[in-house]
Amino acid sequence: MAKQKTKFTNILDTEMFGDEREQYYFDIKKAANQKHYLCITNRRQEPDATYKRTQIILFEDDLAFFVEAITMLLGRHATGNLGISS
Repeated sequence: MAKQKTKFTNILDTEMFGDEREQYYFDIKKAANQKHYLCITNRRQEPDATYKRTQIILFEDDLAFFVEAITMLLGRHATGNLGISS
């Protein structure tokens, strides 16, 4: 994906994917205390043409745990070895 310059000075790097109705943004931002954090944003168009935004913020100290957890989860999904019975 091509990188775009952003007008927000606290965004250090960004990736996005989606379509015209729903987009996901993954932003590495810098907090006022100079620490980095990951902000995951979902922007979805509602039936009345307004947009609803939802965000998850993961602080720098928690990123390794997040990556480990999502890697384990997606690994089980890819191998069909899901841990919760239906």
